[in-house]
Amino acid sequence: MHNHTDTWGISTEAFFGWHIAAATGAVVIALAIRGVALRKPTPELRTLTPPEMGVLTSDERAVRAAMAELERAAQTSGQGQHGRFTRIVRQRIDDAGGTAVPSQLVPTLPLPLLELRSDLVQAGYLNGNRERTLTRLTVVPVLIVAVVGAIRAGFTVVNENPVGYLPLVVICLALVVVTLLRLSRRTRFGQVELRRLKDEYSYLTPSSRPSFATYGATSAGIAAALFGPGRDGGWAPGCGGGSSPSSCSTFSSTVSCGA
Repeated sequence: MHNHTDTWGISTEAFFGWHIAAATGAVVIALAIRGVALRKPTPELRTLTPPEMGVLTSDERAVRAAMAELERAAQTSGQGQHGRFTRIVRQRIDDAGGTAVPSQLVPTLPLPLLELRSDLVQAGYLNGNRERTLTRLTVVPVLIVAVVGAIRAGFTVVNENPVGYLPLVVICLALVVVTLLRLSRRTRFGQVELRRLKDEYSYLTPSSRPSFATYGATSAGIAAALFGPGRDGGWAPGCGGGSSPSSCSTFSSTVSCGA
């Protein structure tokens, strides 16, 4: 017979055992579904533009890459063969009166950045809406078990019965849900490719003080895309490594350096 003090007519020990089993099964199912859902055929390697390399990390990196290309091209008195995104960034800078910084330009480029990301989602470099939706669905089994456990713990406390380690299990399941909901910006292929690109262009890191007068505008864009500003925040690829912040903080209508 069940003790009349047992919540829902089930002893704490019995419920705890069933709950642990259900929690373990739910986590295993969630991980299995996630693994299958996020698995993609290995895409074909393609040559990325500097803004595409930048968007692998963030939208701002993509804008930085475009601006670095424009800076370097302006310094060499040539417009260069810029891609569509870089040309749009140039137009936004002109619209802003020739003065702009990446963080201010990002909100003005929602559609161009969406197109840039969408291309890399299709190419297999970035995770998109499909992957985010599937990621949310994978946590449903774990979430159900956690909610049941939380409700049981609440009723048990109200009935002044011992709850044992049940609250701890519920907390652990909540942490699992939060972890499973996290989705990297890049796919596994994108992660590998970003590391490969950083290795390939390691000579463009700020610490190497690369000469972009020699490497050219595209290399300046790649440096900004892969490595961003220097540690002090004052490194601007389009103006050469080690430039002071003031020397490259403003842009004319041709995005040339110098205040």
